[in-house]
Amino acid sequence: MPISASGVYVVSLTRSLSTYSGKLSAAPLAMAEFKVWLERCPKLTLDGVRPTAQGLMKRIRCFWIPDEVILYIGRAKSLSQRLDQYYQTSIGARRPHSGGYFVKLLSNSNHLWVHYAPCSNPDIAEDRMVRQFCGNVSDTSKGALHDPNHPFPFANLEWPHGVRKAHGLLRSRNSEA
Repeated sequence: MPISASGVYVVSLTRSLSTYSGKLSAAPLAMAEFKVWLERCPKLTLDGVRPTAQGLMKRIRCFWIPDEVILYIGRAKSLSQRLDQYYQTSIGARRPHSGGYFVKLLSNSNHLWVHYAPCSNPDIAEDRMVRQFCGNVSDTSKGALHDPNHPFPFANLEWPHGVRKAHGLLRSRNSEA
């Protein structure tokens, strides 16, 4: 993406954010990515214990929202730089940008859409977008989530700053990975 402006971006299942026709009833998780993640993060725990790949998949699956197409909402000082950093960061790595790393656990991650909008205050824009998203998650979907009190997009783990999904993960990113 050749745009250096600040802004917000959305990772989606669909080419158009005005349709839900691409929604998926279940997360298309990639077992191989979970194995790599566990290998790269040998101290990763789930609810205080070392999980199996299957156990980890089961937990991550519980954050999928089947009636939504938006998977992640992010902000950037430079859209092109931020997205380049995201694509350079492998699962389990902390840098250069590990935000939204649940997306990397999907088998269809190479077929997702990135929508973006330049704006002068991406912090405010992201906050409004996540707030709008959370306010529109159906009661049925909220009730099925592992953490129904935080119905953030699938790969958003924190909103607002300091408020995290109750995912049970610790040491899920390794600075050496």
